[in-house]
Amino acid sequence: MTTITRRRLIGTAAAGFAMLAAPRIVFAADWPQRPVTIVLGFPPGGGLDSFVRVLEPYLAEKLGTRVLIENRAGASGNIATQNVIGAKPDGYTILFSTCSAMAGAEFSTPDLAFDPIEDLSHITLATQSSYVLIASKELPANSWEEFVALAKAEPGKLVHACVGVGSVNHLLGELLSMRAGIELNTVQYKGGGPAITDLLANQAQAAFISVGQAQSYIANGQIKALLDCAPERSAQLPDVPASAEFDLQDVDRMSFWIGASAPKDTPPEIAQRIQQAIAECFQTPELTERMAGMGLMPVGSTSEDFVAKLRADHDLYGSIVTESGMKI
Repeated sequence: MTTITRRRLIGTAAAGFAMLAAPRIVFAADWPQRPVTIVLGFPPGGGLDSFVRVLEPYLAEKLGTRVLIENRAGASGNIATQNVIGAKPDGYTILFSTCSAMAGAEFSTPDLAFDPIEDLSHITLATQSSYVLIASKELPANSWEEFVALAKAEPGKLVHACVGVGSVNHLLGELLSMRAGIELNTVQYKGGGPAITDLLANQAQAAFISVGQAQSYIANGQIKALLDCAPERSAQLPDVPASAEFDLQDVDRMSFWIGASAPKDTPPEIAQRIQQAIAECFQTPELTERMAGMGLMPVGSTSEDFVAKLRADHDLYGSIVTESGMKI
């Protein structure tokens, strides 16, 4: 009969655990062995799509593999999110998404079947931009103060062109209205294009869009920029006052951002390599210059900082819904 000593039993168990752990360690060390797919929840041509396509060749170089882009548009980005939640956690599927589709998903889709914050592994807050209040050039208001005075003189008359019930720009409109003591007539549009078209035609008088989307229209004199919802003035719009210059609590926290996430339980070693690769891309002057032209500021945060941002924004959005009493 063979006698198994305690030392031998412990050694055998340790070897077994090592064998169980080995595939993950080897897998992470060998990754990537094939192309990585970036899934987007919005159609080609938008701000998210444009940024990722600019980033793609730099990221492919840093990762040492091809990077494919797959647009799975629909349901305010939820189709893409659910697709990535159900993908294998092997590092070959990455979701790039926005503040509205991640931290704000619950408020635009109350019956959501998943939790974008809890059901994904979050990699990095990639880039950020402020929202700017733009107005029709026909509007008889050329400053934030004049806009407020006009809105107070004609409550509910100024049309706020908004894309998406419960979206971040919808919530921002509600927050700014509460802080300024004004009432806007919020009208929902199917997309940013139709909203801006009506703004240019003075069928709508105001909208909140990211600096990147707004700056070409502002530069061409097609619309007015009245307020940059930010802690300080931006380099792209130095003549537009920041909301922090006025008594507008929390408005400067309502930023537009793009973040990268992966299926839950993606190996931390792989997630960290993706985060580092994105951060390294932002050390390339050519890329950051192109991003500046899009009104985007590179961030490349840690996973922990991104999760903290997600939770803080989710709580802020929820407080706006509660305080305003808006119906989703």
